[in-house]
Amino acid sequence: MKDWVSSLGVAAVAALAPIQAVLISAGVMIFADLFTGMLAARKKGEKITSAAMRRTISKILIYETAIICGFLLETYLLSSLIPVSKLVAGVIGLVEFKSILENCNVVLGQNIFETVLFKLGSDNDPKKAKKNFDEKDNKE
Repeated sequence: MKDWVSSLGVAAVAALAPIQAVLISAGVMIFADLFTGMLAARKKGEKITSAAMRRTISKILIYETAIICGFLLETYLLSSLIPVSKLVAGVIGLVEFKSILENCNVVLGQNIFETVLFKLGSDNDPKKAKKNFDEKDNKE
């Protein structure tokens, strides 16, 4: 019985080897979301509960299963016509990235993208020109 189970495990790992990096990337994004979510909860003064941890475990199982099913569909049914596993992983990555940015906004107390875009903006930009004018006016 042990030989049969170990053979099945080795076959599964070998079949999924082409998407190993995609699965690891999705896992890293999920754990980064968990970590930043815990920091944001602490900043808000919220309790960190086991229910939140359970949601992370559920996300891992569901997301990784979706990527694996996409890979099987892509490889064995569509003959690599459409990169389904990468499309699924891309959507998952975008969702997790958006969540990570929202958590970072809470932790830092400001909108990261808005701040970066403002810093990169031209002095001729109306928003930046108004803020620069207001800052000069406040100094005097």
